[in-house]
Amino acid sequence: MSTLLIKNGLVISENSQVMQDILIKDELFVELAPHIDPPENSKIINARGKWVFPGVIDPHTHMGIPIKKGHSADTFASGSRSALHGGVTTILDFSVLNAGQTLQESLGDRIELAGESLCDVGIHINITRFEPEILAEIPELIARGFSSFKVFTTYAEADMMLTYDQIEIVAGIIAQYNGVLMVHAEDNQVLSQALEPYMDRRESHPRFHGLSRPAEAELVAIDQLGEISNRTKCTIYIVHLNTAAGLAKAAEYPLLKVETCPHYLLLSDKMYERDDGQMFVASPPLRKQEDCEALWLGLQNGQVHTIGSDHCPFCLADKPRGLPFQDIPNGMGGVETLFPALLAQFVERGLHLELLVRLTSGNAARIFALDHLKGSIKPGQHADLLIVDPALAIKNWPSQLDTMLDWNAYTDFPARFPEMVIRRGEIVVHNDALTAPSPGMIIKAK
Repeated sequence: MSTLLIKNGLVISENSQVMQDILIKDELFVELAPHIDPPENSKIINARGKWVFPGVIDPHTHMGIPIKKGHSADTFASGSRSALHGGVTTILDFSVLNAGQTLQESLGDRIELAGESLCDVGIHINITRFEPEILAEIPELIARGFSSFKVFTTYAEADMMLTYDQIEIVAGIIAQYNGVLMVHAEDNQVLSQALEPYMDRRESHPRFHGLSRPAEAELVAIDQLGEISNRTKCTIYIVHLNTAAGLAKAAEYPLLKVETCPHYLLLSDKMYERDDGQMFVASPPLRKQEDCEALWLGLQNGQVHTIGSDHCPFCLADKPRGLPFQDIPNGMGGVETLFPALLAQFVERGLHLELLVRLTSGNAARIFALDHLKGSIKPGQHADLLIVDPALAIKNWPSQLDTMLDWNAYTDFPARFPEMVIRRGEIVVHNDALTAPSPGMIIKAK
């Protein structure tokens, strides 16, 4: 049995900041107390003057998925290295339902790929076809511990879209078995009408990506989904919400849970005017500065429940300038900078760090029924944590990233990286550098 004792750290939880010692045995937290005597043969880490946070759960990543004519640039192996360096100890990724596959088969394929991950991995299951055989698989998957499913209200051209009537049927089944339905919420009809002026494919400027996906699409979809949640009593998780109007509408429905992303908090549509503007193309697109500020208010008043990276990265060569905007691969990286950039913003804005813990670990663990394993520092849970030195100013942090990518959206922002990261009792990052960690594990809902 390996024993690790962390002494004198300021433990930041969802509701408090308390100086405590933390005792870890093998993979689990076993004791928290103001003072713990070191057990025999224990390794001791002095965290005096440091902040200790629970390991971050990124509820929304896309490692190596097909996008347009290629794939997102990170594999589970490379993306999980980056994640650990930024303090993310658990990622929740998505299955990919290929033609002719069952949900079970798509899950099996994704679990096999996730075997390369150094983070622990949970899998959301994409439902991109509406068939009786597909629907019949949902109860068994929930019983196996895979209880979150994702559908799309758009991408009809890619054969990924479900209609609202189909989504309601899916939601009814998921609710019956206490699962969670995740939805990409952009109304397809609104998007189709907005795209009509650009069907000649002559426009290449990235600003047209935003013009062809107006904010109204989110508002219309969320209103429909809210009504579905009311009728079915299904918890519906809105991924990557990014507009003030959508946020206000979601707040009207008690069973809607809201995720936003760092790029919608920190970046506006002005980024499309940069020389590298094509690199900021993601779906949904970046919005107005007023939307960014509305989301910051939403974090503080409880209207936003989680922050996910929506990590779907590309290198500069993957997004050459001059493509018709419809052909620009839509996605941005962010798993490594998720927590460091947010922590720096919370400090600058004078926001409570307890709120940051709720948004980056506690709420995701509860929503996706992982709180028996993850999300807080307490006895019996996986010993996932990160230690940050609040006095340490990291200069030129982009050069220190542990990534295969050659572009990062947040280089103009401050970031506070952890100096140590522990995943299930194992030190995986030490002095801002990755060790040689053992593989992650697949985690399941309770």
